[in-house]
Amino acid sequence: MTFSPAGSFAGLFINKYMADNMNKRLLVVFLLGFSSGLPLSLITGTLQAWFADAGMSTMATGLLSLLGLPYIYRIFWGPLLDRYTLFSLGRRRSWMLSMQIALLIGFNVMAWFNPTHAPEMMALLALGLACFSATQDVAIDAQRVEYLPNRLHGFGASIAILGYRLAMLVSGGLALVIASRYGWSLTYHIMGMLMLVGILATLWSQEPTVQAPAQHYTFLKGFVLPLQELFSRPGSMLLLGFIIFYKLGEAFTTTSSGIVMPFLIQGMGFPLDTIGYINKMLGVGAIVLGGLLAGLLLIRWSLYRALMAFGLLQAVTNLLFVALAMTGKNVTLLAVAVACDNFAAGMGSTALVALFMRLVNQKFTATQFSLLVAISSLPRVFSGPIAAFLQQYLGWVGLYQLAFVLALGFIPFLIKIKSQTMKCKDMEVTALA
Repeated sequence: MTFSPAGSFAGLFINKYMADNMNKRLLVVFLLGFSSGLPLSLITGTLQAWFADAGMSTMATGLLSLLGLPYIYRIFWGPLLDRYTLFSLGRRRSWMLSMQIALLIGFNVMAWFNPTHAPEMMALLALGLACFSATQDVAIDAQRVEYLPNRLHGFGASIAILGYRLAMLVSGGLALVIASRYGWSLTYHIMGMLMLVGILATLWSQEPTVQAPAQHYTFLKGFVLPLQELFSRPGSMLLLGFIIFYKLGEAFTTTSSGIVMPFLIQGMGFPLDTIGYINKMLGVGAIVLGGLLAGLLLIRWSLYRALMAFGLLQAVTNLLFVALAMTGKNVTLLAVAVACDNFAAGMGSTALVALFMRLVNQKFTATQFSLLVAISSLPRVFSGPIAAFLQQYLGWVGLYQLAFVLALGFIPFLIKIKSQTMKCKDMEVTALA
């Protein structure tokens, strides 16, 4: 057997090119994750802080979490993104770029309003921005599934969540600090301009090579077929129950919760800058670390083991908020509760996204992924008004005791679906068997 220097050099060149290309793809996934995460806090948590700071009632502030509804019913326009291209940039990138430009303009417009004088107008504008943001998420989620090889879905999920949570750190924690010093108007102008990160990442990325589904059926059928394929799998209803209860583990406590702002500002009396530094910056930092650790563990652990361990950890950390509600205004306990709870949530979210990436059929990536994410968003979206109602009868302590009990509800569902869903291998995008 002879040694060929030319062949060896060519092999090294090819390997280096492939490695560089994959590193670029992971960087694009990270930057698009940032673009995806930036609007959420500005529409929900940060906007709630603005309303609470302006003296709006707990119920009015809590109701703002319903602005997350477009993240649920985005499944109704998911088929549009699977079937149609807006312009020559490509099927995924054309939708992404259009929504990112709309968000950049929208947040700068919102900066000119104030909840004291125009709360209804601000809520209506935020609803429109939520629709743009949800549509951007549909395109980005579908692009990520098609953009990365199956073996990198778990790691890609952790990288995307890293960017997503970093954006929430900026639009949540940093935004509150800026608002406390320079006012809300400048804050929203700055946050709006940060959508340029997503715009540049979209232009820099390549369009995935996955082909659009055939156009021989109607739009209605294009919506029905993906759902029919997903729900025809044995155990699909158990899967949906698992997703809802799994996300209840973080619905009342994490930085994106619909009730945590009223709890910290009006219930505990923490000032805006303290919440910005601890609940947002420390909290999102903990979520990022949890997501990265989960990504590494998923390389060695089975998905079932990861989901069980991370879910239990999410439930247990709810007890720290029970302790905080009983103790009262305690900055140290707040920091411990926020760090531990968000760390666990970061781990759980990464495992759940990895599961979604494995389950979707790539013929219907946008629609099926949107449906799964929409279901996982239900606890967060409705946590504001439901928790505000329960808090009137249970108090803050009782509310968080109930949150701990509900967070354990995922266990029987996960056990039931173990044999159907956790046999999927890293190299496969599986259905429930």
